[in-house]
Amino acid sequence: MKMIAPIEVTDAILAASNVAENDHAEWSSTTTYADKARVIVLATHSIYESTVASNLGNDPTAEGTTKWVRVGSTNRWRAWDRSIGQSVTNAGSITYSLSLPGICNAVGFVGLSAGSVRVRVLDGDGVQIYDRTLGLVDATDIHNYFTYFTATPEYSPVAILEDIPGYTGYTMEITVDAGSGTAKVGEIVVGKRYELGTSRPNTGIGFIDPSRRERDPYGNQSVIARPTYDVVRYLFDIPVGGEERVRRILAKQGGGVALYYLDASLVDRGGTVLGYRPDFRAPLAAAGRSSAEIEIEGLP
Repeated sequence: MKMIAPIEVTDAILAASNVAENDHAEWSSTTTYADKARVIVLATHSIYESTVASNLGNDPTAEGTTKWVRVGSTNRWRAWDRSIGQSVTNAGSITYSLSLPGICNAVGFVGLSAGSVRVRVLDGDGVQIYDRTLGLVDATDIHNYFTYFTATPEYSPVAILEDIPGYTGYTMEITVDAGSGTAKVGEIVVGKRYELGTSRPNTGIGFIDPSRRERDPYGNQSVIARPTYDVVRYLFDIPVGGEERVRRILAKQGGGVALYYLDASLVDRGGTVLGYRPDFRAPLAAAGRSSAEIEIEGLP
Protein backbone atom coordinates (compact mmCIF):
# COMPACT_ATOMS: atom_id res chain seq x y z
CA MET A 1 0.00 0.00 0.00
CA LYS A 2 1.68 3.17 -1.23
CA MET A 3 1.01 6.82 -1.94
CA ILE A 4 2.65 9.48 -4.11
CA ALA A 5 2.26 12.98 -2.67
CA PRO A 6 2.50 15.30 -5.70
CA ILE A 7 4.44 18.50 -5.99
CA GLU A 8 2.59 21.55 -7.30
CA VAL A 9 3.85 22.22 -10.81
CA THR A 10 4.19 25.95 -11.41
CA ASP A 11 5.70 28.15 -14.13
CA ALA A 12 9.00 28.07 -12.25
CA ILE A 13 9.02 24.25 -12.31
CA LEU A 14 7.67 23.55 -15.81
CA ALA A 15 10.70 24.46 -17.89
CA ALA A 16 9.60 23.21 -21.32
CA SER A 17 6.96 21.20 -23.20
CA ASN A 18 6.22 20.29 -26.79
CA VAL A 19 2.50 20.90 -26.18
CA ALA A 20 1.56 24.35 -27.45
CA GLU A 21 -0.51 26.65 -25.28
CA ASN A 22 -2.63 28.10 -28.06
CA ASP A 23 -6.07 26.55 -27.53
CA HIS A 24 -7.68 29.93 -28.27
CA ALA A 25 -6.57 33.53 -28.66
CA GLU A 26 -5.44 35.19 -25.45
CA TRP A 27 -7.95 37.55 -23.84
CA SER A 28 -7.53 41.21 -24.77
CA SER A 29 -9.13 44.16 -23.00
CA THR A 30 -9.65 45.90 -26.38
CA THR A 31 -11.49 43.03 -28.10
CA THR A 32 -15.27 42.64 -28.01
CA TYR A 33 -16.31 39.02 -27.53
CA ALA A 34 -19.54 37.32 -28.53
CA ASP A 35 -21.62 35.12 -26.27
CA LYS A 36 -19.90 31.70 -25.84
CA ALA A 37 -16.63 32.96 -27.33
CA ARG A 38 -13.60 31.32 -25.72
CA VAL A 39 -10.24 32.78 -24.75
CA ILE A 40 -7.21 31.72 -22.74
CA VAL A 41 -5.35 33.57 -20.01
CA LEU A 42 -1.72 32.51 -19.87
CA ALA A 43 -1.26 33.82 -16.31
CA THR A 44 -3.74 31.22 -15.02
CA HIS A 45 -3.28 28.66 -17.84
CA SER A 46 -7.05 28.50 -18.14
CA ILE A 47 -9.79 28.64 -20.77
CA TYR A 48 -12.75 30.97 -20.24
CA GLU A 49 -16.08 31.23 -22.06
CA SER A 50 -18.04 34.42 -22.44
CA THR A 51 -21.54 34.34 -20.93
CA VAL A 52 -22.80 37.53 -22.57
CA ALA A 53 -22.77 39.25 -25.95
CA SER A 54 -20.74 42.42 -26.62
CA ASN A 55 -18.28 41.45 -23.89
CA LEU A 56 -15.69 44.24 -23.77
CA GLY A 57 -13.14 45.09 -21.09
CA ASN A 58 -14.31 42.46 -18.57
CA ASP A 59 -11.35 40.55 -17.13
CA PRO A 60 -12.12 36.79 -17.02
CA THR A 61 -9.96 36.42 -13.90
CA ALA A 62 -11.69 39.20 -11.93
CA GLU A 63 -13.19 37.97 -8.67
CA GLY A 64 -16.96 37.65 -8.82
CA THR A 65 -17.24 38.22 -12.55
CA THR A 66 -20.42 36.97 -14.21
CA LYS A 67 -19.32 37.82 -17.74
CA TRP A 68 -16.97 34.83 -18.04
CA VAL A 69 -16.88 31.26 -16.76
CA ARG A 70 -13.79 29.09 -16.47
CA VAL A 71 -14.24 25.88 -18.46
CA GLY A 72 -10.91 24.19 -17.77
CA SER A 73 -7.15 24.27 -18.08
CA THR A 74 -5.25 24.85 -21.29
CA ASN A 75 -4.15 21.69 -23.06
CA ARG A 76 -0.52 21.98 -21.88
CA TRP A 77 -1.47 22.29 -18.21
CA ARG A 78 -4.14 19.59 -18.00
CA ALA A 79 -1.51 17.13 -16.81
CA TRP A 80 -1.02 19.17 -13.63
CA ASP A 81 -4.46 20.55 -12.71
CA ARG A 82 -5.50 17.82 -10.21
CA SER A 83 -8.29 16.66 -12.50
CA ILE A 84 -8.66 13.81 -14.97
CA GLY A 85 -11.88 15.04 -16.58
CA GLN A 86 -9.87 16.76 -19.33
CA SER A 87 -6.74 15.22 -20.85
CA VAL A 88 -3.62 16.56 -22.52
CA THR A 89 -3.49 15.45 -26.16
CA ASN A 90 -0.76 15.90 -28.74
CA ALA A 91 0.15 14.29 -32.04
CA GLY A 92 2.86 11.66 -31.61
CA SER A 93 4.12 12.44 -28.12
CA ILE A 94 3.78 14.64 -25.05
CA THR A 95 6.97 15.91 -23.43
CA TYR A 96 7.63 17.90 -20.26
CA SER A 97 10.84 19.11 -18.66
CA LEU A 98 10.65 19.89 -14.93
CA SER A 99 13.11 21.67 -12.64
CA LEU A 100 12.60 19.70 -9.45
CA PRO A 101 12.00 21.76 -6.27
CA GLY A 102 12.64 18.87 -3.86
CA ILE A 103 12.79 15.09 -3.57
CA CYS A 104 10.71 13.43 -6.30
CA ASN A 105 11.30 9.69 -6.32
CA ALA A 106 8.17 8.50 -8.16
CA VAL A 107 6.01 9.39 -11.15
CA GLY A 108 2.46 8.19 -11.77
CA PHE A 109 0.42 8.50 -14.97
CA VAL A 110 -3.39 8.32 -15.01
CA GLY A 111 -5.71 8.30 -18.01
CA LEU A 112 -3.04 7.25 -20.49
CA SER A 113 -3.49 6.46 -24.16
CA ALA A 114 0.00 5.75 -25.45
CA GLY A 115 2.42 2.95 -26.26
CA SER A 116 5.05 3.89 -23.68
CA VAL A 117 6.16 6.39 -21.08
CA ARG A 118 9.76 7.45 -20.43
CA VAL A 119 11.36 9.30 -17.53
CA ARG A 120 14.89 10.73 -17.60
CA VAL A 121 16.69 12.54 -14.78
CA LEU A 122 19.68 14.84 -15.23
CA ASP A 123 21.72 16.09 -12.29
CA GLY A 124 22.68 19.72 -11.67
CA ASP A 125 25.50 19.46 -14.21
CA GLY A 126 23.22 18.09 -16.92
CA VAL A 127 24.55 14.52 -16.63
CA GLN A 128 21.95 11.81 -17.15
CA ILE A 129 21.65 9.61 -14.05
CA TYR A 130 18.35 7.84 -14.75
CA ASP A 131 16.57 6.70 -17.90
CA ARG A 132 13.70 4.22 -17.97
CA THR A 133 11.05 3.47 -20.58
CA LEU A 134 7.94 1.50 -19.65
CA GLY A 135 5.85 -0.21 -22.34
CA LEU A 136 2.10 -0.03 -21.86
CA VAL A 137 0.80 -2.92 -23.96
CA ASP A 138 -1.77 -4.92 -21.97
CA ALA A 139 -1.45 -8.59 -22.94
CA THR A 140 -4.23 -9.85 -20.65
CA ASP A 141 -6.39 -11.02 -23.57
CA ILE A 142 -3.52 -12.81 -25.32
CA HIS A 143 -3.36 -16.36 -23.98
CA ASN A 144 -2.83 -18.56 -27.06
CA TYR A 145 -1.70 -18.38 -30.70
CA PHE A 146 -5.17 -17.51 -31.95
CA THR A 147 -5.61 -14.51 -29.64
CA TYR A 148 -2.00 -13.45 -30.33
CA PHE A 149 -2.89 -12.86 -33.98
CA THR A 150 -6.49 -11.71 -33.59
CA ALA A 151 -6.64 -9.65 -30.41
CA THR A 152 -6.85 -5.89 -30.76
CA PRO A 153 -3.93 -4.27 -28.96
CA GLU A 154 -4.91 -2.65 -25.66
CA TYR A 155 -2.81 -0.25 -23.63
CA SER A 156 -2.73 0.24 -19.89
CA PRO A 157 -4.27 3.58 -18.82
CA VAL A 158 -2.10 3.71 -15.69
CA ALA A 159 1.68 3.55 -15.17
CA ILE A 160 3.94 4.10 -12.15
CA LEU A 161 7.72 4.41 -11.98
CA GLU A 162 9.39 4.25 -8.57
CA ASP A 163 12.85 4.71 -7.03
CA ILE A 164 13.70 7.67 -9.23
CA PRO A 165 16.75 9.69 -8.07
CA GLY A 166 15.08 13.10 -8.29
CA TYR A 167 16.54 15.78 -6.02
CA THR A 168 16.38 19.55 -5.66
CA GLY A 169 17.82 21.28 -8.72
CA TYR A 170 17.74 18.17 -10.91
CA THR A 171 15.86 18.08 -14.21
CA MET A 172 13.20 15.48 -14.93
CA GLU A 173 12.20 14.85 -18.54
CA ILE A 174 8.91 13.03 -19.16
CA THR A 175 7.73 11.57 -22.47
CA VAL A 176 4.36 10.00 -23.28
CA ASP A 177 4.83 8.37 -26.68
CA ALA A 178 2.05 7.21 -29.02
CA GLY A 179 4.18 6.70 -32.12
CA SER A 180 2.19 7.85 -35.15
CA GLY A 181 -1.01 8.22 -33.11
CA THR A 182 -2.25 10.83 -30.66
CA ALA A 183 -0.71 10.76 -27.19
CA LYS A 184 -3.05 11.37 -24.28
CA VAL A 185 -2.75 11.59 -20.49
CA GLY A 186 -5.22 12.78 -17.89
CA GLU A 187 -2.84 13.56 -15.03
CA ILE A 188 0.84 13.16 -14.22
CA VAL A 189 1.75 12.88 -10.55
CA VAL A 190 5.37 13.72 -9.72
CA GLY A 191 6.37 13.62 -6.08
CA LYS A 192 7.54 11.68 -3.07
CA ARG A 193 6.51 8.05 -2.57
CA TYR A 194 5.43 6.82 0.86
CA GLU A 195 5.01 3.23 2.08
CA LEU A 196 1.83 3.14 4.13
CA GLY A 197 1.74 -0.57 4.93
CA THR A 198 1.36 -4.09 3.57
CA SER A 199 -1.72 -4.66 1.43
CA ARG A 200 -4.10 -7.38 2.57
CA PRO A 201 -6.35 -9.61 0.46
CA ASN A 202 -9.88 -8.38 -0.25
CA THR A 203 -8.95 -4.80 -1.04
CA GLY A 204 -12.02 -3.82 -3.07
CA ILE A 205 -12.42 -1.81 -6.26
CA GLY A 206 -15.52 -0.31 -7.87
CA PHE A 207 -17.02 2.88 -9.19
CA ILE A 208 -19.86 5.26 -8.41
CA ASP A 209 -22.23 6.44 -11.14
CA PRO A 210 -23.89 9.76 -10.18
CA SER A 211 -26.11 9.74 -13.30
CA ARG A 212 -29.78 10.53 -12.67
CA ARG A 213 -32.60 8.31 -13.88
CA GLU A 214 -36.07 9.80 -14.07
CA ARG A 215 -39.51 8.72 -15.30
CA ASP A 216 -42.13 11.04 -16.77
CA PRO A 217 -45.87 10.70 -15.92
CA TYR A 218 -46.23 8.18 -18.75
CA GLY A 219 -43.55 5.87 -17.39
CA ASN A 220 -40.87 6.75 -19.95
CA GLN A 221 -37.40 6.71 -18.45
CA SER A 222 -34.67 9.23 -19.24
CA VAL A 223 -31.08 9.33 -18.05
CA ILE A 224 -28.97 12.40 -17.30
CA ALA A 225 -25.49 10.93 -17.76
CA ARG A 226 -22.64 12.09 -15.54
CA PRO A 227 -19.03 10.84 -15.38
CA THR A 228 -18.38 7.88 -13.10
CA TYR A 229 -15.55 7.92 -10.58
CA ASP A 230 -13.50 5.08 -9.17
CA VAL A 231 -13.62 3.92 -5.56
CA VAL A 232 -10.99 1.75 -3.89
CA ARG A 233 -11.27 0.38 -0.33
CA TYR A 234 -7.75 -0.43 0.82
CA LEU A 235 -7.10 -2.98 3.55
CA PHE A 236 -3.52 -2.94 4.83
CA ASP A 237 -1.37 -3.78 7.83
CA ILE A 238 0.93 -1.39 9.68
CA PRO A 239 3.73 -2.73 11.88
CA VAL A 240 3.05 -1.92 15.52
CA GLY A 241 4.78 1.36 16.32
CA GLY A 242 4.28 2.77 12.81
CA GLU A 243 0.65 3.83 13.13
CA GLU A 244 1.44 7.43 14.11
CA ARG A 245 3.83 7.77 11.16
CA VAL A 246 1.06 6.74 8.74
CA ARG A 247 -1.40 9.13 10.38
CA ARG A 248 1.09 12.01 9.97
CA ILE A 249 1.70 11.18 6.31
CA LEU A 250 -2.01 11.16 5.49
CA ALA A 251 -2.77 14.23 7.60
CA LYS A 252 -0.02 16.18 5.85
CA GLN A 253 -1.99 15.97 2.61
CA GLY A 254 -4.67 18.24 4.06
CA GLY A 255 -7.51 18.32 1.55
CA GLY A 256 -5.10 17.69 -1.30
CA VAL A 257 -4.99 15.04 -3.96
CA ALA A 258 -2.58 12.10 -3.96
CA LEU A 259 -2.08 8.91 -5.97
CA TYR A 260 -2.83 5.74 -3.97
CA TYR A 261 -1.90 2.27 -5.21
CA LEU A 262 -1.18 -1.29 -4.14
CA ASP A 263 2.17 -1.62 -5.89
CA ALA A 264 3.74 -0.47 -9.15
CA SER A 265 3.64 -4.06 -10.42
CA LEU A 266 -0.10 -4.38 -9.74
CA VAL A 267 -1.54 -1.47 -11.72
CA ASP A 268 -3.45 -3.94 -13.92
CA ARG A 269 -5.49 -5.06 -10.87
CA GLY A 270 -7.41 -1.76 -10.71
CA GLY A 271 -6.16 -0.77 -7.27
CA THR A 272 -4.74 2.58 -8.34
CA VAL A 273 -6.72 5.77 -7.81
CA LEU A 274 -6.06 9.50 -7.85
CA GLY A 275 -8.20 11.03 -5.14
CA TYR A 276 -8.54 13.11 -2.00
CA ARG A 277 -7.11 12.10 1.35
CA PRO A 278 -9.56 9.97 3.33
CA ASP A 279 -10.51 9.88 6.97
CA PHE A 280 -8.15 7.49 8.71
CA ARG A 281 -8.73 5.12 11.63
CA ALA A 282 -6.60 2.16 12.67
CA PRO A 283 -7.35 0.13 15.81
CA LEU A 284 -4.06 -0.32 17.66
CA ALA A 285 -2.85 -3.89 18.09
CA ALA A 286 -0.80 -4.89 21.14
CA ALA A 287 1.82 -6.67 19.04
CA GLY A 288 2.55 -7.64 15.47
CA ARG A 289 0.54 -5.52 13.06
CA SER A 290 -2.36 -3.10 13.27
CA SER A 291 -5.04 -3.52 10.61
CA ALA A 292 -6.06 -0.31 8.82
CA GLU A 293 -8.68 0.55 6.23
CA ILE A 294 -9.14 3.62 4.05
CA GLU A 295 -11.50 4.35 1.16
CA ILE A 296 -10.49 6.68 -1.67
CA GLU A 297 -12.99 8.22 -4.06
CA GLY A 298 -11.22 9.02 -7.31
CA LEU A 299 -11.47 12.23 -9.28
CA PRO A 300 -14.14 12.20 -12.02
